[in-house]
Amino acid sequence: MDFSKIRVLVTDGDGKQPLATVRGLKELGCHVTVLCGSKEDTLYYSNKPDEKILNSVMHNKDAATLEFLLSLVSSGHYDVLMPVAEAFTDFVTKNEDALKKYVKLACAPREVYIKASNKQITFDEAMRLGVPCPHTRRSDQDIDDFLKKAKFPIIIKPRTGSGSIGFHKFNSEAEFRERLADQSFELDSYVVQEFVEFEHRIGTLLFIDKKGNVCTSYATDVLRWFPLDAGNALLIKTTDAPELIQCMGDLLKALGWQGFAAACFMIEKKTGQPKLLEINGRIPSSVKLGYMCGFNIARQMLEMVYDEEVTRYPANTQFDKYLRHFDTDIAWFIHSPNRFKTKPSWFSWKNTQEVLFSKDDMKPFLVTLYKKIFSYNARMKKKNHQ
Repeated sequence: MDFSKIRVLVTDGDGKQPLATVRGLKELGCHVTVLCGSKEDTLYYSNKPDEKILNSVMHNKDAATLEFLLSLVSSGHYDVLMPVAEAFTDFVTKNEDALKKYVKLACAPREVYIKASNKQITFDEAMRLGVPCPHTRRSDQDIDDFLKKAKFPIIIKPRTGSGSIGFHKFNSEAEFRERLADQSFELDSYVVQEFVEFEHRIGTLLFIDKKGNVCTSYATDVLRWFPLDAGNALLIKTTDAPELIQCMGDLLKALGWQGFAAACFMIEKKTGQPKLLEINGRIPSSVKLGYMCGFNIARQMLEMVYDEEVTRYPANTQFDKYLRHFDTDIAWFIHSPNRFKTKPSWFSWKNTQEVLFSKDDMKPFLVTLYKKIFSYNARMKKKNHQ
């Protein structure tokens, strides 16, 4: 299919994820408009979109946001709405009935999306399939029954949401029961599972078409993350992990997934065994590694929503390509006791690309770096696991 006349409306101008996606769309010749909430947004400074629409309601994801989106898509000026980050993907799927009257939605259907975005549903299904997981409380399991079999420390994390916000580690049962006694604590809003001490993590990234075919697959080794105990990936490289890719493919198919998704496996320090961390049913910033390996995820997404045969790429064999979040890597360098011992060296850029940096479009990187430096104290407070 010729996509050169397709007009795509892309959300999340304030994020890192959309830039690689916009580049992929431009390779196809699409006309790309990006939605920005302020002039401080990352993609507001990019020269890749054909147009940028600025409205502060884009940061809210509320009734005003929906009203504005509907005014845009009902104008007849756009063919496809492509949400990128998690909050907007959730918002678009939640309002899919109203939006899809006017445009095609380049994301998984709501029914499928909520399954993959709910960590409890994901772990229940993973345990049923035999996907390697930490010992986890099942959704129908009494907490006392779980605690009888659990080994401390244990952790809790919100069933929905991304990043490390809401994560907490409990070193003893007494400490956990103290939290249980807090009347404001809603146990069923959290996944409860044994803590896994790990040295690195493996990410698996797949595109699944409507027929259940795996059309893109590659794996990444997460070498550094922040916060140091359980944070977001900031240095990753492509790696060979066919068994974990197979596990993720089985899990995504069982969830009925359609589109691009990523799953992360922790590699347990004591045993070297993988343990599922989570699935992200949206486009992550590590999608740029896919483009670096020759996979145009944007093409596949458009092919799927137009009911075309989705391009099927061979499994990735381009290993040891690195992707780096330099702004957060600075925070890692400040806090890590291994700042001068880490491998590869913090100062090395061999076979490495920065998530936002490119010589032909430098402003998004520079603006983001500036914002992160001057919001450092506020970000550290938000990431505090207390």
